[in-house]
Formats: sequence, C-alpha cells, structure tokens
Amino acid sequence: MIKGEEVYVLEVNTLSGMTKNSLFPKSAKAAGMSFKSLLDKIIELSGKQF
Repeated sequence: MIKGEEVYVLEVNTLSGMTKNSLFPKSAKAAGMSFKSLLDKIIELSGKQF
C-alpha cells in the first residue's frame, strides 16, 4: 500500500501455510485449483526463475 510517497508493508511471509487447510491452498481451491495442481504450479514457476 502506498500513502503519499511512503510504502507500508503489512507482512512478508515467505513461509505461508501450505497444508490443505491453510488459507493459500483454500484460496486456490476456491479458484478451482486442486492442492496438487497448486503445488505443481509453484514448482513449475520456481523452475522458470532459476
């Protein structure tokens, strides 16, 4: 979020919950993505980075 010329960061969480009951996988499920597909996509995208 930016207010004026200042940047405010609420949280940087590099270890977000990754169990089937965590919010990130639940969000993916709500978007129609299975837990396995979510993990496959994360692995695919990380391979493209490096």
